[in-house]
Amino acid sequence: MSKENFNINDLSDRIIIYHKGESFNINEILEGKLSGRTIALGDSLSILIKLKENTLEMLTKGTHFIKFESKLISNLEIFFELDDNNMNINFNPKNA
Repeated sequence: MSKENFNINDLSDRIIIYHKGESFNINEILEGKLSGRTIALGDSLSILIKLKENTLEMLTKGTHFIKFESKLISNLEIFFELDDNNMNINFNPKNA
């Protein structure tokens, strides 16, 4: 997804945040569904980002980053490392 073809609805379908097994998409967060929710010290937030198949094929073992650039919100860079422990595993929202 590039700046030229950015669409908030596309973004909403591609990013889901999980807290204690409950999911929130971008539209729900913007509507305030997450507001007032207590995120305690030690809680986990899982961010599920749906990528296109050709993007997934480029992700190999090693360090990577995803960069979100926007005029509406601060730019965000997410750095992550892929290895045998976190590649090709199924996501279980009950554990999120």
